[in-house]
Amino acid sequence: MKRLFFGSALLLLTGIIIFSVGCGRKKSTDDTITVGCKNFTEQYIIGEMITQLLAARGYEVELVSGLTSEELRKKLTVGEVDICADYTGTAWILYFQETYLPGTPPRQLYRMVKERDQVNGIIWLEPIWNDNTYVLVSWPEFPREEGLKTISELAEFYRKKDGKVSTFIDHEFSRRPDGLRALEKTYTFHVDERFLWVGPPGQSIKRLKDHEARVAMVFATDPAIADNDWFIYRDEQMFFPPYDLTPCARREILKEHPEVTDILTGLSATFPITRGEPTPEDIAVCRKIWQTLNSRVDLDLEDPARVASDYLRREGLI
Repeated sequence: MKRLFFGSALLLLTGIIIFSVGCGRKKSTDDTITVGCKNFTEQYIIGEMITQLLAARGYEVELVSGLTSEELRKKLTVGEVDICADYTGTAWILYFQETYLPGTPPRQLYRMVKERDQVNGIIWLEPIWNDNTYVLVSWPEFPREEGLKTISELAEFYRKKDGKVSTFIDHEFSRRPDGLRALEKTYTFHVDERFLWVGPPGQSIKRLKDHEARVAMVFATDPAIADNDWFIYRDEQMFFPPYDLTPCARREILKEHPEVTDILTGLSATFPITRGEPTPEDIAVCRKIWQTLNSRVDLDLEDPARVASDYLRREGLI
């Protein structure tokens, strides 16, 4: 699923970044655990967390960074990536091409994803309940002036304007089965192509700040939402599934290194966790933690590696 300026700039400048963490001497591929992450801020941070955590336990680790969801999934399934952290809703809808039943509880969806992916040799470990879902936002004056609160009301505004409403989404959202086209179908509206911007993650921040876009797609853990007091349209039809960040690994790696399961579960356990369904309060606390972490990168322009290291040290993991 984040995303902001740092992630976009890093992706544009370096593409896919591959580097080693540990003893400073790269071993053969068979001796190295490869961690993968996507091309937005939250993913850069979690990729660093996993990489640094394993390196601190003595593993030779390689981080493959800046991937799209499709690229990361492909590398995981063919064995070019051993471990990553992905999102339950992304797996269910994008990878498995399954239909999401609105209102499915987060842990139930997690169990469905976990069971489904076992046949692919991929094990989903304990989730981090941050539900980093897609959200549609606007600068606050616009919905207040138009009397808009929900996506249904926003959809009515699109229909009234014949879709001529300046809108920004990222490339992945433009083509995902849980992306714009499906959202348009569910809420019965359409964005005129001449008023639709599609770009890399993070450009939505500038478009909204400059009032170039009235509506933009962002993520629930984006710190820019609170920093700019952006308005979030309520998804009252529950179109979007839970997107809970979850470490997952190839079964072969966990068999070869069974202690990795406990290491990664320990990372998830530093966030609010429950054996039952996570409460809205659990999710809110997780989101707040990630908004704080993401803000250090997106707003304070700190290195994701430093942010990850600080978190792991504060939690006593390294």
